[in-house]
Amino acid sequence: MRVLTLTTNVLVAAFLLTGCDKLGAYNYWQAGDFKPDIADLSYGEDRRQKLDLYLPDEAFQPAPLLIWFYGGSWDSGDKTKYSFVAKRFTELGYAVAIPDYRLVPNVHFPAFIKDSASAIAFMKNYANENVDQIKTGPVVLAGHSAGAYNAVQVVADPVYLGDVGLSPKDIAAIIGLSGPYDFYPYDVKATQEAFGDTPAKQSQPVEMDLSHMPPLLLITGNRDHTVFPRNSRRLAELAPNAKLVEIEETGHAGTLISLGFYLTTNNAVLGPVTDFLGQHLQMN
Repeated sequence: MRVLTLTTNVLVAAFLLTGCDKLGAYNYWQAGDFKPDIADLSYGEDRRQKLDLYLPDEAFQPAPLLIWFYGGSWDSGDKTKYSFVAKRFTELGYAVAIPDYRLVPNVHFPAFIKDSASAIAFMKNYANENVDQIKTGPVVLAGHSAGAYNAVQVVADPVYLGDVGLSPKDIAAIIGLSGPYDFYPYDVKATQEAFGDTPAKQSQPVEMDLSHMPPLLLITGNRDHTVFPRNSRRLAELAPNAKLVEIEETGHAGTLISLGFYLTTNNAVLGPVTDFLGQHLQMN
């Protein structure tokens, strides 16, 4: 079983990492024609500042809200290629919002964090005023890779939520899959282009006062050579309420594809995610 799991992860990870078109094919394989209930809600004036909203079956409504931030080195990504993630979480009983956000080279840090904050504020207000199927109250943030960074940093530095009229208390919990949280100095092209000469004290979650952070679930693969596991380990050491899960024989894409439905589902990831959500966000 271990050999089969490793082989499947390696093959699908290679498939994913060959480009966005491959991710689109993977997404269709996993989610088919699963579409958002409401598409292209604008949370800003830029064409990238739009989000899609997926609602669960009526049996789960009104549902807690989860906002998913995808990865892509802050220079790529498309919300329509993550409907498999929305399908997974809606089947668990959550409403799911997936925003696009502005990308490098058109913007640089902290623009994509400001977009994350704006998307959260918009979605909370929109849900409260327009969508009876979504519960009011704190929301869950989740993401993979650069998206996990966005989800953590937008709360770690409370200035961003404060600028949109929110506070860390508006966030019930955060799930970070294979996220970079301790990557200074910027020694790879992606971080150099996204962060430039930004000081570590402004960009690194591990450099923040984390005493206000909500519960964190940090999942990393022990074979991740893109975002090393030490990122999750270090943040877990510093945050006041963090659970660290390291997945054997799993690389960078493996934690993401574990949320899929066919061949790639990995209960070593899905189990802790489900348990964490059940513990920190009431569904009834």
